[in-house]
Amino acid sequence: MAPKKAAAKEAPKKDDKPKKPEVSAEMKELREKEKALVKVNQPDKTDLDNKTASIQKEIDGFQEKLQKLNQKIQDKSQGKEEHFRMKEDIRSKLDAFSAKIDDLEKKRSAIGQGMKDAKDAERSKQNEQRDFRRKLGLEEGKGGVEGIQELIRETEFKMQSESLTLKQEKELMQKIKDLKAAKQRAQKFEKAAGTDGPADNSGAKLSMDEIKEQLTEVREAKKLQSAAYAKLIEARNKVMGDVPELFKEREELNGQVRALYAKRNEARDEHYQADREYRAYQNEVRVIRNEKYKIERAERQKEWESTKGDREVEDTTVAEVPFFAELQYLDNMIRHLKTLLPKSGEAEEEKKAETKIDTSAAPGEVLLAKGAREEEFFFAPTKKKQLKKKGAGGKPKTLTHDLQTLAFFHEYKVAAPADVSFVPKTLEELAAKVEEFKVKQAKKIEDNAKKKAGGKDEEAAEAPKEEAAKEE
Repeated sequence: MAPKKAAAKEAPKKDDKPKKPEVSAEMKELREKEKALVKVNQPDKTDLDNKTASIQKEIDGFQEKLQKLNQKIQDKSQGKEEHFRMKEDIRSKLDAFSAKIDDLEKKRSAIGQGMKDAKDAERSKQNEQRDFRRKLGLEEGKGGVEGIQELIRETEFKMQSESLTLKQEKELMQKIKDLKAAKQRAQKFEKAAGTDGPADNSGAKLSMDEIKEQLTEVREAKKLQSAAYAKLIEARNKVMGDVPELFKEREELNGQVRALYAKRNEARDEHYQADREYRAYQNEVRVIRNEKYKIERAERQKEWESTKGDREVEDTTVAEVPFFAELQYLDNMIRHLKTLLPKSGEAEEEKKAETKIDTSAAPGEVLLAKGAREEEFFFAPTKKKQLKKKGAGGKPKTLTHDLQTLAFFHEYKVAAPADVSFVPKTLEELAAKVEEFKVKQAKKIEDNAKKKAGGKDEEAAEAPKEEAAKEE
């Protein structure tokens, strides 16, 4: 039985204007939010590459100058090890002489301090004796025990020969008593002075003279080593005369190289910051568009459910087109991959990969044209990918797919293209899948038609039996 054609729809009257679908408040808010976004353009990696290449060229020039300058410094530094060895040898001798001089100076200071201490002790004893005589009232030169004894005799003679008052006599007796006590102290003092004797500094003076001679010899030797050290430094300075200037020049070149490195890093940071801003903008746009898609899909689902009963009442005999969703998904995938092809080969590849879904065998169903279909369950990219031109020396651009797109490829057992060069092959595989589903579709339609015809025959055979049963 030939499939029934769908009834032609009545042409709308000229006066009847199509009603615009009402836009929900949530959809309006998303549209306004999308309009309010400040568009951020994707930064051009080529500009960064050109800028970094220019900076690297300058760095290479400075590096070449540094290499020549280092070679020049290295040539002048020959014999450095021998120079430092001799310098260290002389320096060690100078340190040894300085240590010996310090030791002799310490010994001389110790001997001088000892002689001074001896003189101070002798002077202290003399001062103590002088104070002792002055206290007793002895004349200069009449000191010691004999002077005190003579003074005692004079005082006793005065007591015996003169007429004294009781008070005067007591005073003279007290004086005699004091003189006897002083006599005992004087005896002890003279005994101690006789044991110690005058200070003998002859040995100390001899040691001091020897130390002075040794100091003179050591200082002369140190002076000779200092002269040799000065000559060594002078000779080295003649060889390395302009090396400080070379070091200064090298430091300036290193500073310029560091500045260029900082400039290159700054350019990279600016590019990466712009790239991050662009990606953030893309994410915001993607989020808004996904929200809009969800709302549109919910509205379509709601509309479909509201008209489902009417469609069933109008035509309950309309059969569902088998594998319609699969073919629509495959068609959307093919259209998506075409957008990734370069513009020059886009028309040719479109002819090769163009597919048509045959629904002529489906009773009462008409498939819309590809341009009028809705791209359900598939996200098309916001920007078309393009291959680099042949001969440009670059590799094909790598493609990135979201998880939902990868799930579609996995569902139909087709490998997702890693870069643009694999797109033609993937299109061929998808075209083969389309042909496979078209064969399945034709077979399924044929099976459905047979089942429907068999069901009508059974109903016709059962009708007389039902009538006979009613008559009985």
